Amino acid sequence: VSCQQSDCQSPPPPPSPPPIPFIYLGKMFEDGKPLVFLSKQERNLIVREGDVIEGSYRVESILPPVMTLTYLPLNMKQTFPIGAFN
Repeated sequence: VSCQQSDCQSPPPPPSPPPIPFIYLGKMFEDGKPLVFLSKQERNLIVREGDVIEGSYRVESILPPVMTLTYLPLNMKQTFPIGAFN
């Protein structure tokens, strides 16, 4: 089956998660586990592995220099730079 250029459309690109809406503030260890401090608008958040943030993101891992989040509506992983521990 052939088609005219005007008749053929390439499939739409797969959905992608929005940009991560948080600002990185800092990190520290508590009881040997990393905590990451984030900000969104006027709210400050402290997150650790396994936390769900605002019902939309789950913290999968905190392995400086990156934190891995899953955007839950699309079940897609994203990485977020958090810098190395000094």
